[in-house]
Amino acid sequence: MSDERPITESRQHWSVIVFPWITLGLLALVAGIIVLILIPGHIGSSDTGRARVIAGVVLAVAVVLWTGYHYLRWLLLTYLLTDRRIVVESGVLSRTTESIALDRIQNTTIKRPLGDRLIGAGDIEIESAGRDGVEVLHRIPHAQAFYTALQEAMEALRGGPAATRPL
Repeated sequence: MSDERPITESRQHWSVIVFPWITLGLLALVAGIIVLILIPGHIGSSDTGRARVIAGVVLAVAVVLWTGYHYLRWLLLTYLLTDRRIVVESGVLSRTTESIALDRIQNTTIKRPLGDRLIGAGDIEIESAGRDGVEVLHRIPHAQAFYTALQEAMEALRGGPAATRPL
């Protein structure tokens, strides 16, 4: 929106593409290479060399596409915090934009298990009025800073501490 001011933008921590997507892709590649090596050069009177090359190329292309797709999915998922809302954009081939108005947020929780704390990441759960369930911003790097910025933006939008003081 034209009168909106962006505060911070984030995406998921890079670890979400390393485990399991890149790891699984590399494991599939290694397993495929081992299988290709174990296939004999001749079966009966037929030479399997050409079939092994084709299978190897197909395997390599599949692993590159698999890894590339998940990298793009990670790259194109963004969390934008503005002074009025949180905008979540995602999708590779088709884009989805979801907006959570800060004045509708009823409860926020930050969860940082030990593994996430070691890498400086965490999940932020947002419960808002008129929604079913909880929206989770998964494995955000510098989660505490994002959470603090979210709390400050919600406080500023609601009128600050002066608005919540009893009369």
